[in-house]
Amino acid sequence: MESRKRKPRAGAGGHLVEPAGLESSTGYLLARVGTESRRRWARTLVELNLTPHHYSALMALGHEGAMSQHQLSRHVGIDPRNAVPVIDQLESAGLVDRKPDLTDRRRYAVTLTGAGTAVIGELRHLALDAERELLAPLTAAEHQTLHGLLTRLFRAINQDSAGA
Repeated sequence: MESRKRKPRAGAGGHLVEPAGLESSTGYLLARVGTESRRRWARTLVELNLTPHHYSALMALGHEGAMSQHQLSRHVGIDPRNAVPVIDQLESAGLVDRKPDLTDRRRYAVTLTGAGTAVIGELRHLALDAERELLAPLTAAEHQTLHGLLTRLFRAINQDSAGA
């Protein structure tokens, strides 16, 4: 028997109608909501000429302060060779500075500029707006419950991967 993949189809009003039965799968729903959240956030970043890697790098520098390119690549979760173009783009945009590390001249230290710090403030505001929009169908109590459950799952996953 030939297997066919069922794709979501557009229903009334252009909204996607999921294949029958998938809404009963929690994993599927988590994946779909996550995909929609990422799609919306990526669209917001594009409006600022940023990518998710740019965002991660800026937020890591904003939280941790100056660090080497290698440390930044680990924080962002990308290969150090792939971090160089990300840092180059942020530097060209005036959002970060890259200077030789004073303790090890073979390394470069990456720091936020004033403009980079301002962009982080704007990104935090936009992230809150995007979250509010995505979670608007939930009550405050439901939002709090969802956050607590997702936090528990997130910590369990991180614990599992730390022990692996």
